[in-house]
Amino acid sequence: MDGNADGRGSMPSTGLVLGAGLVSVLLGCGGDGGRADDSGPTSLTGITITATATDGDPTETSAASVDGTADGTGGGGPCETDDDCPAGQHCGAMSKQCLGPIDCVLDNDCDEGFTCEEGMCTIGGGCGGFVFSFDEVPPNLLILLDRSGSMDGDVPGTGMNRWEVAREAIFGVTTQFNDAIDFGLATYSSCLPGGCSPGDIVVPILPVNAPLIQSFLDNTAGQGSLNGQAMNPDGTIRYLCDSGNPETSTGVSLDALVGEPSLQDPTRTNAVLLLTDGGESSECTGSVNGPAGAANLLNQAVPVQTFAVGMGGASLSQLEQIAMAGGTGQPYFADQPADLQMAMAAIASSVTSCTFQLTEVPPNANEIYVFFDDDPAGVPNDPANGWTYDSTTNTIIFHGAACQAIQDGSVVGIDIVYGCNMPPVG
Repeated sequence: MDGNADGRGSMPSTGLVLGAGLVSVLLGCGGDGGRADDSGPTSLTGITITATATDGDPTETSAASVDGTADGTGGGGPCETDDDCPAGQHCGAMSKQCLGPIDCVLDNDCDEGFTCEEGMCTIGGGCGGFVFSFDEVPPNLLILLDRSGSMDGDVPGTGMNRWEVAREAIFGVTTQFNDAIDFGLATYSSCLPGGCSPGDIVVPILPVNAPLIQSFLDNTAGQGSLNGQAMNPDGTIRYLCDSGNPETSTGVSLDALVGEPSLQDPTRTNAVLLLTDGGESSECTGSVNGPAGAANLLNQAVPVQTFAVGMGGASLSQLEQIAMAGGTGQPYFADQPADLQMAMAAIASSVTSCTFQLTEVPPNANEIYVFFDDDPAGVPNDPANGWTYDSTTNTIIFHGAACQAIQDGSVVGIDIVYGCNMPPVG
């Protein structure tokens, strides 16, 4: 399963450790069974995700519809490890035969809680079915970085200036969350004649994007030049815009991202992380200021949140207004490197995915049930603090307290069950 959208667009020049988790879904009740990949589900910040659906007639959904390899006929050849088997098959733990994802020869070829019946793994407890896999849907997070001339200001006690400290913090957060978040990088202004130009997306939003972002920043120096493009002898760019014009164009840069295709993916969270060291230039607010730009982003059909982080001489009151208008509540302020890295990591953690995309469309959305850690009480179908199902994107989305429990690791296991209001056995 790849599940990640890539090749997404970037802002016109005029203008949150969760890995990609493997989640299992079981469909059918009282019939043939299913088996998860023999390697087991992937751990997401300590969360083992298993989604189980348990209604319908499994004979109507062949194993081949999962990945085209399982046929319920048992072993396909001797093996010692999964590497000995063709793509899409695994090595049976007990039979040492290459098997499709739902196939078995002996009971111990199946995961705990499953038994081998008629060549297929069936879950115990009266509910069984096929095993499907789906991906966690990582969020899109665009870092919008101030490149105005004041970013060359010294950060006391560090031997670095603000640009260098910001760059190190971005290195840290993109490395830490590289597998969990689809990052992009924009800088503002564009350092065009007259000042107040909106920013540019300099590294488009892509999966596993830390190397590209870090490579771009490695080629910049926290030094100013008239157009932000002057070269140093070592080949780095004097990237700060020291044009003499107003260049902290926060509002117009946020507003330029309205409609940006790479932030309009309805299957995932979309957010902007604004990092600035100064108050917004008043000369740049004639058409739109920072809070208005953040509000315009949030009020789209596919909303985009704005997180606000300040350092140096940033205006806390302006950042508060931007964060409130952008739907994130409170801003962050950090001047020291460790504090800035912690602030950015906290933001990244807060946007890590609470969305999981099913590979099979449930026949009846009213027959979906969700459980945390095998608790039979279940998680409520509740848009405030439980889960909802989006039929347009075929996703389960967790909200409020339920999402927070996933993000902070207090939930160990998740089961998504179809047609059977009980967690699976085993």
